[in-house]
Amino acid sequence: MENTEKTFEVVYDCRWSSAADEKFIEDFISVEDAVFGNGYSKELFKKKFLDNIYGESVVVVVYIDGKPEGARALWRNDISGKKSYQPGDTCVTEACRGKGIFSEMTKKSIAMLDEGDLIYNFPNQNSYPGYMKMGWTLVNEYGFVLFSGNKKYLKTHPQPMDKAYADWWLDGVTGLSYFKKGDKYYLVRKLRKMCYNIVAMVEKETALKFPKKKAGFCFYRSEKKTFYNKKMGLPLHVVSKTKDVEYIPVWKIDAI
Repeated sequence: MENTEKTFEVVYDCRWSSAADEKFIEDFISVEDAVFGNGYSKELFKKKFLDNIYGESVVVVVYIDGKPEGARALWRNDISGKKSYQPGDTCVTEACRGKGIFSEMTKKSIAMLDEGDLIYNFPNQNSYPGYMKMGWTLVNEYGFVLFSGNKKYLKTHPQPMDKAYADWWLDGVTGLSYFKKGDKYYLVRKLRKMCYNIVAMVEKETALKFPKKKAGFCFYRSEKKTFYNKKMGLPLHVVSKTKDVEYIPVWKIDAI
């Protein structure tokens, strides 16, 4: 019997961000918008990949029969001075799913990194089991705990957001406010009525760029189990492809 299954020409264009020309950037953005409809902009691409304070990222566009149908990035986002990357902006158009494109562009992008580079992520509930099947290590599993003081917070989150990172990544970010406890300043984002999530401890100069928090209770991510964990939202998983990682700041999430 004649094989009538259609074949596709698949091209994986993996580049360091400095080599991303205008067409490549437009193709990357077109896939992001087609899949997520999130208004991904050239300004965001520039901020995230071209103006990155740590260095170059890996960006990928997958072409099927000459048309951009997949995108992926390994965002440079160093941890404690170690060269580190966070997978993200990953998508494949609906018509081209189930062809192994996601796995292949992941392999090709990771192959561009140096041995020993740290790769970490914050997968959602749907993708978390897949990371575990691939042999990634669970670094932390956080629920929400009511904030009661600086010392308890710092036991869980010993690394405040540094000013260089804040000046870069928080520039233009909306929806944040701050509060002060003792001599410490915190940025928060509203969870629900009268409830806030602590994003990070920050320097005073950074905090005062945002409005002061209105009345309400503040919560932070903790591995401590409480009776209200589930009521406050799904757990946050922090995973790493590297097995000897002990701590990754939660403020490294790109959707801060």
